[in-house]
Amino acid sequence: MVKWYMRQIDLNMARSHIGRKVNLYLKDGSVIVNVLITNAGRNLYGLEPNRSMLHFTVPINGKISKIPLREIEWMEPVNNYLVS
Repeated sequence: MVKWYMRQIDLNMARSHIGRKVNLYLKDGSVIVNVLITNAGRNLYGLEPNRSMLHFTVPINGKISKIPLREIEWMEPVNNYLVS
């Protein structure tokens, strides 16, 4: 298993993974597996405007979820050949 160790995921790194399936490893130790990255950008509205957010879709229910980039420790691309 190849791991990408990064100090911090920035907005450009997140945008380069749009349309790909990845595993998200969060800073609290939890893992969100096999998600499709749909969008990455700044949040213009809400309680904390101008915060970088990552939008992703979980394949089970298909709903779009979002998480702040500062909560993600690193991401690992999913190899589709091993899954099928």
